[in-house]
Amino acid sequence: MKQLRSENGCPWDRKQTTQTLLPYLVEESSEFIDAAQDHDTAHMCEELGDVLFQVVFHSQVTAENGDFTIDDVTDGICRKMIRRHPHVFGDAHVKNAGEVSKRWEEIKAKEANNLKLQGMSAMDKVAHSMPTLSRAQDMGRRAAKCGFDWKDNESVLQKVREEWNEFLAEYEKHSEKSPNLDRMEDELGDVLFTLCHLARHLGLNAETALIRANNKFDKRFRSLEKLAKEKQPEKSLGENSPEELLALWQKAKNETSQR
Repeated sequence: MKQLRSENGCPWDRKQTTQTLLPYLVEESSEFIDAAQDHDTAHMCEELGDVLFQVVFHSQVTAENGDFTIDDVTDGICRKMIRRHPHVFGDAHVKNAGEVSKRWEEIKAKEANNLKLQGMSAMDKVAHSMPTLSRAQDMGRRAAKCGFDWKDNESVLQKVREEWNEFLAEYEKHSEKSPNLDRMEDELGDVLFTLCHLARHLGLNAETALIRANNKFDKRFRSLEKLAKEKQPEKSLGENSPEELLALWQKAKNETSQR
């Protein structure tokens, strides 16, 4: 990386900053997630290398700016893991994973960076650049740490039903002359937001759940296109009737679920 950024290195690499590199960090992380979702270990290895390259790239840029080096990054994370695992690197004892999580949060709260946040809103700790579903779930998690949460899963389910009924009420007001789109969008947002908290209560990850749903739809729709082309090569997909498409979709679902 030093050579790529040197005077005789690559013009493109030399002109990059931490800001211009941000989209690539997101992209490479997403590609690793895709590979992990597909259980493609060879691709996972490659994509994790790309993520690591981004870490090294950013660290080289900051080293040149006199901010910190890759050694500072690795030393910092090692110290943090040792500090937050006194039951492994020290003489503390824990009974289970739940106790580990509790102690982790207690230790984390006493660290310098977090002490600076004392007196600030719990929402200040939620990154704005997180994917939307992840951000919603993290907002709920941090609010829950302050005691603001539903008491059990059924309470959240009840709230989901309530928000859904409020959306339906706005939908009933929808017409061609009066679309009512703003109110429907507002209520739909409440439904999605509450579903994220239901996921949190159940120990699920809303972002991962939607990634899985997207991947499932992608696979099934590609299979539908293939089946339609095999059945009638001369016919475009849009020329099929809704009934024909539904039959193809059901067949695609059956085929992809067997893979």
